[in-house]
Amino acid sequence: MPRACTVCEHPERDAIDAALVSGEPVRALARRYGLSSSSVSRHAHNHLSAALAAMQSQEQAERRASLLDRIETLIGRAETMFATASEEGKASQALNVLKELRALLELLGKATGELDTRPQVTVNLLTTPEWYTVRDALLSALTPYPDARAIVSGRLLELEAGETT
Repeated sequence: MPRACTVCEHPERDAIDAALVSGEPVRALARRYGLSSSSVSRHAHNHLSAALAAMQSQEQAERRASLLDRIETLIGRAETMFATASEEGKASQALNVLKELRALLELLGKATGELDTRPQVTVNLLTTPEWYTVRDALLSALTPYPDARAIVSGRLLELEAGETT
């Protein structure tokens, strides 16, 4: 007759199973509960509840869900709550949910980059030292071509004067 699983018969089987499912090393569990590593490993492979393992796997996947997925889930829940409150004629509750929904949509926009709330800085390139360097290099390169240099120089002067034609 086959020998019974020592882990299955252990008084702290539930704790051992939970630790196995959470990914705790077999050797550490064996040491802690006075078992052999091979018996803990065999138990994990042959007797660990598939439902318990699936539940833990789902929990881990949920923890790893991206921020966007979590925000989308919250938005879905808020939309459902809004629909329910509206159908039941609870205007105050519906308004509160709408406020939360607005905040969630703003958060989603920031997370996806669709909503950029960073301050915008305007730089006039024509006033930077780099512009003067480029302008001088351009005009120097056109020295052998006096007609082209005169045309480009005139246009650059117009740009610097604020004429955008």
